[in-house]
Amino acid sequence: MGWTLPTQVDVTNGSYWENVKENELFILQRLNQPQGTVMKSFWATIQHVLETKQPPFRILLKSAENAEIAHMIATADSLKAMEKDWCWIQDNLMPEVTELEDALDKEAYAVSKFQSLVTSEDKDTDEKSSDAKFRAAARSWRQIFHMPEDERLVNFYSCAYHKKLTNQGWMYISVSYLCFYSFVFGVETKVVIELKDIEELSKEKSKRGMIADAIRIKTRNQTEHMFSNLFHRDETYDLLEHLTNIAMQKLLKNTSTEPAPGLSLDEQSTSPVSPLAETSREPTASTQPLKQSFEAQKKNAIFQAMFHLPSTETLLQEVPSVCSIFGSKYSFTGKLHLSDTFLTFISSAKYQCYLVLPFYAIMRVEKINSQVNTIAITVRHQLKLVFQMTTEKAAVDKFCLILKDRLQAHVGLMKQLKPFLTTCPSEELLAGKDVQIGGLGLKYGYIDWKRSSEKNKLRYWVAYFREFGRNLTIVRLPTFVKLVRIGVPNTLRGEIWELCCGAIHKRYINAGYYDKLHQENAGRTSLSTEEIEKDLNRSLPEYSGYQTEEGINALRRVLYAFSWHEPEIGYCQAMNIVVSVLLIYLTEEQAFWILTILVDRMLPGYYSTSMVGAVVDNHVFETLVTKHMSIMSEHFKKREIQLSVACLPWFLSLYINSFPLPYALRIIDCFFMEGPKVLFQIGLAILKINGDAILKVKEDGELMNVLKEYFAGMGDVVETNDKQVKKNITKFNQLILTAYREFQSVTHETVSELRKTHQLKVVHGLDLYAKRSVVRNLNHTSRFSKEELLFLCDQFFSVQYYGRAGTQKKSSDRLEYDQYVRFLARLAVWADLKKDADEQQSRVGGEPSSKPIVGSAFLRKMYDRVFDKDGDGYVNFQDIVTGLGQLIHSDMMTRMTLFFNIHDENGDGTLTKDEIIQLSESLLFLMRNDDGDRHLPAVSGLLNRAFMLNARAEVEAEKEGTEDPEQVVQISVSTYRELVLGEEFLVEYFEKGFPSTFMLKEREAVQVTAPVGKEVVESIWSEGLKWMSNRRMRKVKGERTETSVESTVLLEADGDEEGEDEEGNEQSAEDQELLDEVGSSLLGDRSSSSINQSTSAEDEKESMEDLSTDFASM
Repeated sequence: MGWTLPTQVDVTNGSYWENVKENELFILQRLNQPQGTVMKSFWATIQHVLETKQPPFRILLKSAENAEIAHMIATADSLKAMEKDWCWIQDNLMPEVTELEDALDKEAYAVSKFQSLVTSEDKDTDEKSSDAKFRAAARSWRQIFHMPEDERLVNFYSCAYHKKLTNQGWMYISVSYLCFYSFVFGVETKVVIELKDIEELSKEKSKRGMIADAIRIKTRNQTEHMFSNLFHRDETYDLLEHLTNIAMQKLLKNTSTEPAPGLSLDEQSTSPVSPLAETSREPTASTQPLKQSFEAQKKNAIFQAMFHLPSTETLLQEVPSVCSIFGSKYSFTGKLHLSDTFLTFISSAKYQCYLVLPFYAIMRVEKINSQVNTIAITVRHQLKLVFQMTTEKAAVDKFCLILKDRLQAHVGLMKQLKPFLTTCPSEELLAGKDVQIGGLGLKYGYIDWKRSSEKNKLRYWVAYFREFGRNLTIVRLPTFVKLVRIGVPNTLRGEIWELCCGAIHKRYINAGYYDKLHQENAGRTSLSTEEIEKDLNRSLPEYSGYQTEEGINALRRVLYAFSWHEPEIGYCQAMNIVVSVLLIYLTEEQAFWILTILVDRMLPGYYSTSMVGAVVDNHVFETLVTKHMSIMSEHFKKREIQLSVACLPWFLSLYINSFPLPYALRIIDCFFMEGPKVLFQIGLAILKINGDAILKVKEDGELMNVLKEYFAGMGDVVETNDKQVKKNITKFNQLILTAYREFQSVTHETVSELRKTHQLKVVHGLDLYAKRSVVRNLNHTSRFSKEELLFLCDQFFSVQYYGRAGTQKKSSDRLEYDQYVRFLARLAVWADLKKDADEQQSRVGGEPSSKPIVGSAFLRKMYDRVFDKDGDGYVNFQDIVTGLGQLIHSDMMTRMTLFFNIHDENGDGTLTKDEIIQLSESLLFLMRNDDGDRHLPAVSGLLNRAFMLNARAEVEAEKEGTEDPEQVVQISVSTYRELVLGEEFLVEYFEKGFPSTFMLKEREAVQVTAPVGKEVVESIWSEGLKWMSNRRMRKVKGERTETSVESTVLLEADGDEEGEDEEGNEQSAEDQELLDEVGSSLLGDRSSSSINQSTSAEDEKESMEDLSTDFASM
């Protein structure tokens, strides 16, 4: 705990808190706990349900103006920890505060001091949150679940968890975990789910009602978890979905253990730093809550996808607006947005108006009418746009201020606008010149080029450019969409592709980057460059341009550049097919930037070693087929026909390998304008048109033949009964009409949601496949079963998952020492040093101790002598399996010898007295969580006999006149075995106890315990016994009052009293027997022997500590 941001608290009700210390400004208080176990349990239940649990100690800063309130500035779980903070205040703060005279100044100075203490820390912590409830929840979450220091809580929600019974409690969502905690009348329920293990996430209705307030989670081990009573269900779901998808992306990167294929073969130990300006920015430390940060990320991602912008763009402001084009009748209602580099507008009606305008292309901004909040923007090509913002004046003023600042920031980029426009064919067309800028098609010809058709299309495009702008300043209206769908002219195709997907902006901002890549990486080879060379001559060989060195070299340069730009992806087959088509219409640099857009945003995960994106989209396509053509879907299942055999090549090559190239180019035109949904719409239309033939096929081969025959006749004319079509059309035009009319419900949002749904299962499947491959490649399994090896492999990569940095490491498939400790903690409770450190800090308080936790020395020795055999500071999975095999599956004598060797520091085959002490400390460390105290006398006996051997050796050394008697004591392996075999408990521990401490299967995500059950029963029985005793005493007192005061009678009365005392003792014995009988049935047998054994164990513990001290001092 420690310092917190100053938070006002009410101090009027003093019955809950007791003052421990007080001075002029501060009060140290202790929470008054309810007396009695039942009341404590009841009070704890109320606190946990209402999330009002208070730390037991706190320090308050008094208010100078109001005695009823104070500022809470520190909390702790122990008085010792709180006193440390109190001493710091006395020594460091009070001398400074006392110099001030005014009480308000003292209070203000102290508040600012504590705010500075919390917010000036280097790392982000939950204590920086300004929300006191959030800080309290974060403290509870860390204490309950012992989370790593770098794990951050995002938000918490009240909810119920269903597991036989409904438990009301709190859900805690952090960056990597979903946790739930409930405490109801002593029954404690804990749930910990790693977000990377979630396979299904869905909104549900409560099991006991019709209210849609529940979320169902299914993990990869097929365990279901149901959370209900969520008052903010949609918000919770959105947050979980966002964090789970982040976890999936990280898990996907973690499945690859090989070096990045794009890295140079001689430099795969380092990762080159890309000078690209558009790389993703790392989140910086700030006091902004993570929940708000994630919401902003999601909002920015939606904005970037909507306008095809770089991933660095941040949405600064959006306002409702009416856009009109000066000098025309067009006017559109929609939203106007401002980001770091762009002003954008999109109409409320789909496809009506769409504008992406970079600030460096704006020439003038003027305010037309301040009363109606209207501004006019003149762009580079003299197009004038008028925006009337339909919102309050304050929002308009803020918008104009941001716009002014962003325009000033982009003055420098305006200087390169003129030379950049010379690379755009549209400028040459409007100037009446022949197009001289483009790809290989200018020299080697275009595919199926018809001069008459080309001229007609160009005429329409030139007219559109003159009226509505071009390249960087174009306004996309419904006419633009129609012109693209009927086919883009060959000379403009490259520019339109670049414009529609947003690559034109990346090329502008990163001018010279492509050439710089070639200069810095000239002569370097990698796994990717080797694969590229194999595929160069297989890339569109029928095109004449690729039958020359010029074409092959252009293709090579683009693919090489991308492998250097994205070394973790490098190169993937099918990438060469797409780039070979791009280069016909684009320059090398243009093709390179379009390829980055394809890989990063439009087809994420397609071009990778796992092709996870293509696999996900195959599942998306199958889902859409089931929804729109259920009969066909059932036919595929019945005949066991794999639809992926057909659709995967479609998506990977953008239909280039399936359709005749002229028709594939028409699909690519639509794809760049409208996004990946076009691929699914075209695929569904293909199946729809060929439905009758497909329902007759019985195997995959027949399906492929049907589709191949259909693709070959794309230019054939077909008869149609469609009244909207005036004449018969070609098969391709029929396909386009079917795709857009019958499957218009397949939207970008539909595809995105389905991708998220299927991504979880696909990534887990790839992760499992990768781990099975690792297990198959082991040289030996050390007697572990296949299931155990998969579990160990999962834990091995989980440690890397939480500890791996963003860049490629040399040790990507190996663990360092700290990671090894975390790995062991996942298998054995005794290796969890983090939990020990938390408990120690909770008891002692203050900053984490720099002194090593007891047992860390043992873990280090075990790492060096059992796992890291080659001594390079890293262990791979084979080292882990071999080392654990020695610890778990070896026989008792071998295991004893292994412990001996671990503590034999100089490797001379003997243990000195210091090493024996260290061995005993290691045993105590391993057994510290065991039930009972049997291990204490056993370890004490081991030390005692070693002490006796030491004493005899010293006596002999003195008789022989040895100069250094301390070096005489050397216990060999055989002697050490005799010492261990002399203790029955240690024999049992080395034979069965120690191996059983390793859990080689997944732990239950749900833990239910009732830690106070026995205490409640004991409390009730104790209170009842106390009441019976008081009642008996009152009865005896009343009888004494009635006795005579005469001496003779007094003697008789004394005799009677003695008899009554004896009778009372007999009655007390009967009560004790009754207590023992009932207690035995409720709490288990508690005989005097167990009490004596416990006492004996305590004596043995003290005796062992004395022996250790004596032995070490000799």
